[in-house]
Amino acid sequence: MKFKISQSDFSKTLSAASRSILTKANLPILSNVLISASRNKLEILSTNLETATKASISCKTEIEGKITIPGRTLLEFISQLPEGEVTFEKLGEEVLVSTKGYNARIPTIAPEEFPAIPKIEKGYEVKIKTEDFVKGVDEVAFCAAQDEGRPILTGVLCEFKGGKLSLVATDGYRLSFREIPIEKSPSEKNIKIVVPARAISEVAKVIVENIEGETGDLSLVVADSLNQINFKVANVEFTSRLIEGEFPGWQKIIPSSFTTKARLPKSEFIKLVRIAAIFARDSGNIVRLKLESAGASKKGALTVLSSAAQVGSTDAQIEAEMTGKGGEIAFNFRYLLEVLSIIGGEEVNFEMIESLNPGRITATDEKDSFFHIIMPVRLQV
Repeated sequence: MKFKISQSDFSKTLSAASRSILTKANLPILSNVLISASRNKLEILSTNLETATKASISCKTEIEGKITIPGRTLLEFISQLPEGEVTFEKLGEEVLVSTKGYNARIPTIAPEEFPAIPKIEKGYEVKIKTEDFVKGVDEVAFCAAQDEGRPILTGVLCEFKGGKLSLVATDGYRLSFREIPIEKSPSEKNIKIVVPARAISEVAKVIVENIEGETGDLSLVVADSLNQINFKVANVEFTSRLIEGEFPGWQKIIPSSFTTKARLPKSEFIKLVRIAAIFARDSGNIVRLKLESAGASKKGALTVLSSAAQVGSTDAQIEAEMTGKGGEIAFNFRYLLEVLSIIGGEEVNFEMIESLNPGRITATDEKDSFFHIIMPVRLQV
């Protein structure tokens, strides 16, 4: 096996293909990438048995073949090389990687030991704009549970229905929803699947880091067996197993209406929460939001308060455009800051009912389908 390729192409392709490597694997082969050279085409594949990533690029193939090689070692070496042509050659049980006076000999493992990646023979395919997908994943996936106690909550619900893809994630304390238009679909099938949040987030990262301009279409293929999904964009493919089980009926926790609505300057809201957080860290991360109406006018005020016995207390206020009776509600400040950091625009909407009902945060653009629900913390009297 022998091929030549530019350092920049090799580094970029290897970086994209290494997404599924296990760095501390019980099986050494899972720390390796499978490299295949044939007909002036190079394919690089990694897997951790849950996900698999493949990237391809053109190269000058002199001798066709396949090998597996430690992925991180190769990536770190290639990324440090100067611009120019790199020669990759198998010599016995190792490979020689060389360019302009730089040489590395790296041991290999037989390609036959590399796990076979199941292919989706038949499935449901749709196309989505990459920028819509990245935005949706950024707004939703962070709400998935980290605790494996309820595996279904570690995933993102993806529902294909009526020419739209709905993304939902919740950890039981908060929930994010985003609807994305489907660009192309061969049928109007309604499908619900749950994709591991880590996997769908990796796809978004691959797009951001490797797809120039983040434009174009992302192809999604869901296996008819509903046990696997494949994402493809440009020269990169990402395959993941799906999480089995029934996603909770999330619509039940969404209030049908809210009695108080405030339009808030986002940057000032964030500043108030950050200040309150200084005093909230020693009291369970709890901050209180107090909305007060100014009567018949739409003018109102938001006060953010926090206190801790050994630290002290703080309160700060900003003006708000407000409708409704107002009220007081408490949240974990980390949840507030996380959602405020991913909403675009200069203003946000905050809605509430009473202190024990969920609150809702949305963008001010009425055409924006995104919303975020946060469960409150019981106020101490």
